[in-house]
Amino acid sequence: MILGVYGYQDSGKTAIVEAMIDTLAARGYKIASVKHAPETTGIDPEGKDTWRHWKAGSDPVALQAGDATVVLKRPGFSLDEAVSLLQREARPDIVIIEGYKDGSHPKVAVGDIAPTEGTVLVNPTIEQLTEYVEGEISFEKTRAKLPGLNCSKCGMDCDELAREVAKGNLTIEACLELTARRVEISVGGVPLPVGAFVAEIAESTIRGLLSSLKGYSQEGEVEIRLRPPETPTRNDEKPER
Repeated sequence: MILGVYGYQDSGKTAIVEAMIDTLAARGYKIASVKHAPETTGIDPEGKDTWRHWKAGSDPVALQAGDATVVLKRPGFSLDEAVSLLQREARPDIVIIEGYKDGSHPKVAVGDIAPTEGTVLVNPTIEQLTEYVEGEISFEKTRAKLPGLNCSKCGMDCDELAREVAKGNLTIEACLELTARRVEISVGGVPLPVGAFVAEIAESTIRGLLSSLKGYSQEGEVEIRLRPPETPTRNDEKPER
């Protein structure tokens, strides 16, 4: 999940972010964070080695220092790019964003500031904040296990069912299309919703074809990639004489 924390300077944003990270980490969650700063002063002081690398033409510049690595890039990533990078590389349970009051992600307001669009909590206690975060993480993890068909065979769409499971009111077995999750199909990196009927046909057909191949195991996970067909080029030019 993604959660922002915003407020005026010295409102206690960093303190509540620190407490939230400490509490969630102690409970076994994996956390990544983004801190917004209005200026780059102090990040890469002029005249230092990394600044000299960048000035000479290296972009980005990576600083490897013992137990930490810092990457400097100009111009910097947008917020969405930074969050996507963290999600892709670190696969955290939550990305916490401190300092951005705008954006479509859910946000927490701290201090005496007018709530902006997407604000879900205002000046919460750490207990209230942790309860909200754990509920959202549970919802997202449950939602990812559902086929995403919104078929309503269980009487709900996938979001509603995931909410009920996250609250403990139902189990994920309430989904009547859950067996379709054995088969995952994506095109161009975009997952396609696969129902039980399509999943069963795809699985039986592919496994039947593979059973004649040496090295195939019924127990192993199967991954097949189909590259797009090459488009034939037409050459209407007359050959040179």
